[in-house]
Order: sequence, then structure tokens, then C-alpha cells
Amino acid sequence: MQKSTRWRQSMAAKLSVVVPIYNVEPYLPGLLDSLAAQELTDIQVVLVDDGSTDGSSAIAKAMVAEDRRFELISQSNQGLSAARNAGTRVATGRYLAFADADDVVPEKAYRMLVDALEQSGSDIASGDVRRLRSNEVERHGGYADLFATTRLRTHITRDDSLVADRMVWNKVFRRSFWDHHGLEFFLPQYEDAPVTIHAHILASSVDVLSDVVYLWRFRELGEPSITQRHYEPANVAARMRMVVETGDIILRLAPELHDVFAKDMLTGDVFWTVEAGKMNGASDLADSSDLLHRFLGTVEPAVLRQMPAPYLRRVRLFAAGRIDELRAEFAKMPE
Repeated sequence: MQKSTRWRQSMAAKLSVVVPIYNVEPYLPGLLDSLAAQELTDIQVVLVDDGSTDGSSAIAKAMVAEDRRFELISQSNQGLSAARNAGTRVATGRYLAFADADDVVPEKAYRMLVDALEQSGSDIASGDVRRLRSNEVERHGGYADLFATTRLRTHITRDDSLVADRMVWNKVFRRSFWDHHGLEFFLPQYEDAPVTIHAHILASSVDVLSDVVYLWRFRELGEPSITQRHYEPANVAARMRMVVETGDIILRLAPELHDVFAKDMLTGDVFWTVEAGKMNGASDLADSSDLLHRFLGTVEPAVLRQMPAPYLRRVRLFAAGRIDELRAEFAKMPE
């Protein structure tokens, strides 16, 4: 059962920020303080406590009592996608954003993203990201070229570098656009990519800002985040399910982008999937092998030929469920 601590505001805020919360007690105050300090003050922050068992709920309730722009929904644990969808249903702002409870949003971020949308008329604004480790902020190499320059009113079909822009939390969406297309989260893990790529393709145009709008935390306290658990069998399967679902959306709506996506996956998420064969057995990885096999069936031969032959052999062994042979291949590799 879902309960909210506050009636909806009678006047819609300019921006609604949805924040799912689940056992993030060490980090939640940092995120909430960063939202309260935003230069864009006309915001509604919808906190969704997804059945936390630590002190997260108490922290959220204290913020709601302190700042009228914050409200809290409490529900039984249903996962990140369900929590985001629940928060979106309550959100009333003309623009929509999502933040993860263990991260930090720079104070200028939402003002810059919303200003861009109001200037350009685009449906999505996206900005640069930094990695947060302890109190140090590091450049994320994977996004350096993507956000090197500001481009307003662009589109993924004209700028295929945006295939790599698969995060939801560095963006602001026009709410009318989100609702018109019935966008929602549906994967239990690695949920960002299918929704974000779908939105990129459907958008009339997208604004890309070189400004840093999000600090993505590497957790050092509490439970590790999903992206820190590379080799757990369930996590490996979830990652491959994301690859397949996102690839299917691209093939259906913008097939000209699939080669770029496939190459990105083969040099990134598929690489980490295959590496999981070093420490897991065939039975543990059966679902992941099936999903990788399905994905490879959608990849053009010309893209596969761009991969180093030894690596491609390991990919094919994993996809065939031949994990013992894969381990033998790894054993031959120099330390």
C-alpha cells in the first residue's frame, strides 16, 4: 500500500524531481541537501521510500518537515523502477527529473537544464557527469567526448554519440513529452538505458550541455550499488537483459543506430559479462548466455569483425554456454 505524507500542491512547480530511496542512510542527507540548495527554487521533490529498513525513512521525514517542497511516499519494497513510476504519478511539475538517493546534484544543475529547454523548446536536456569517490570528484572518461561541447536542438539520429547517453539522472524531461509517449521504467535493474534511449529517439530535439549537472557516487559505505557488483550472476543477467531490451528498441525505432550501439555494448557491457565467466559456472550463467546469444544474433557481421579475434572467440563461447572452455581460454592469457 502506498501512502503520501502530503496532499499534492495546488500550484504545479516548474520542476519535479523523483528520488527513490532504499537503505541509503549514509548518503541520503547529501543528496537531499543538494536538492534543497538548487538555484532553481521552484521545485517539487517526491521522495519514494521503497521499504527501507535502515534510517532512511526518518531522514526523509525530517526533510519533509523542514522544507515544504519535499513530500514522501512510502511503499513496500518493489524495486527502483516501480518506485520511480510511483513518484512520477505524484509529480506535478512541468518538467521532470530523477535523482538517485546516494548521489549529489550540483546547485546550478536544474536551473541550467530547465533554462536550456525553455530557450530551445527541446523535449530533453542532458548534461555532463562526474564520479564521486569519498570527497573527491573525478572526470568520467566514458563521457568526456559526449559532453565536450554544448549543442542545443540536436538529436540522436544526427549525433550518434548520444547512443552512449543512457543515464536518466543527468537529464530533465519535458513532462508533456514524457506523458504523451507513456514512458515508464520496466526493468528491475539497469533500468535507465531502455527508457532513456527510447526517449532520445522519440524526442523532437535534445539539448546537450557541457556543464556538470550530476555527481555519480561510488559507494564505499553500506551495500554496493548495482554497477559495483559486476560479476554476480543475477547482476550479469540483468545487465544482458538491458542490452537486449535496449537493442530491440533501437532496431524497432532507429535501426541505423544499432551498429553504434552494438559496438558500444561489445566493448563495454558485453566485455564485463564475459569476464564473469572467470568466477561463475555454466549453470549460474545460463540466462546470461542465452541473452548474449540473442543479442549476437542482431549484430551485423561487419561490427563483429571489428572486434579482436581472441575476444570474439570468448564472447561466442560465453553465448554458447561453454563456460569451461571459456575458462581455458582465460587461462592461456598472459597475466
